[in-house]
Amino acid sequence: MSGSLHRRSPDGGPDLHEYGAIAALLAGLVLVRLGINASASALRAKTGLFAVPIVAIAAYSLVALAGLGAVYAVYAAGREERLDGFELAEAGLAAAAFVFVAVYVALGPTAPDISAATVLLPGGSAIALGVLAVGYARVADLDLPVSPPTRDGWIATGLAVAVVVATAALAIAGARALGWPDRSLVMFGYRPLPDATSFVLTTVVPVTLSALGTALLFNGAVQTGIRRHRSSAAAAGTVTLLAFGADLALAVVPVALSPALGPVPTAVRWVVVLAALVLAVVTVLAAAVAYGRLWDAQTPISGDTRATLVAAGAGAALAVAVTFATAALAGSSGGPVMVSYPVAVGVAAVATERTRSVWAPTIVYAAHGVAIELVSHYVLSGEGAVTVVPSLL
Repeated sequence: MSGSLHRRSPDGGPDLHEYGAIAALLAGLVLVRLGINASASALRAKTGLFAVPIVAIAAYSLVALAGLGAVYAVYAAGREERLDGFELAEAGLAAAAFVFVAVYVALGPTAPDISAATVLLPGGSAIALGVLAVGYARVADLDLPVSPPTRDGWIATGLAVAVVVATAALAIAGARALGWPDRSLVMFGYRPLPDATSFVLTTVVPVTLSALGTALLFNGAVQTGIRRHRSSAAAAGTVTLLAFGADLALAVVPVALSPALGPVPTAVRWVVVLAALVLAVVTVLAAAVAYGRLWDAQTPISGDTRATLVAAGAGAALAVAVTFATAALAGSSGGPVMVSYPVAVGVAAVATERTRSVWAPTIVYAAHGVAIELVSHYVLSGEGAVTVVPSLL
């Protein structure tokens, strides 16, 4: 099968086998999202179980161990002497007890108020999407860019984060000036500002886990695969439209179908929604691929050193236009996520091309999610806080 994936189409791009593999990957994304949504509904009925402090502490201890692993990966990058797999396992087991105690002490009185589901759901999604990305990489015979960025790559990542955070802040301020929030697209409620510990546990950690899954799937797997046959500009532009379009389809299609499927039996409803979502993401894939081909067809543009930035920027602008059109059809004025998230997706694609590392888009997506939450607290109310639930994330 791997050999068939290397056959080129007449224009030099990937053939139907390779696009079929990407379509299968997107179908897996649909299944993961539906599974996570079903799990979230089930866990809401069992809140007591997952609010047990010991369960929450164990869940966050696993996240802390993963964070230590990421720190070690940065430290070991480029060094000749490093731990092998067995030594890493030994070190992890030795550190587990200390991490558990440290998390227990750090959480303190906060633990009873924090549900393990807050981290288990995005963590499970990140693992599932990571498995899909690795499976696609093996089928397509490519290496996922999981190594940390170089020194120049970290600088580029920092610039990308600054752009994303600034865009989120400007989008929220601008939307507020235009009368946002709008109840039809965002949920909001006033409450006291969270303390630093609660904000890290309930926002930063789950947002980062979700960002990791998105970056692995779209930037690590799909963008790397497309780049083998297309220019960097085409790869960045394609992934910008694909990542955002897939999220938009996953958010909009079930809502659009719900009135018609209300009286339909549950089993039939799930089948119809699943089929509609797969058809929608495959349609998005076709549109994104056509966009990439357009850029490679424009030889003078594709050869320019700024082509990657222009292609991703144009893709983000197109995504903004599509989402505002969708909001208009739904009778809503939209929210800041409709402007800031497409920019984040485009910046993540450009950062991936600049660093050739999945770390960069992960940090970019995480920065966007945290910025949307954090800036909202201060822009929308001086005394209370508004928690934004982005419908497209």
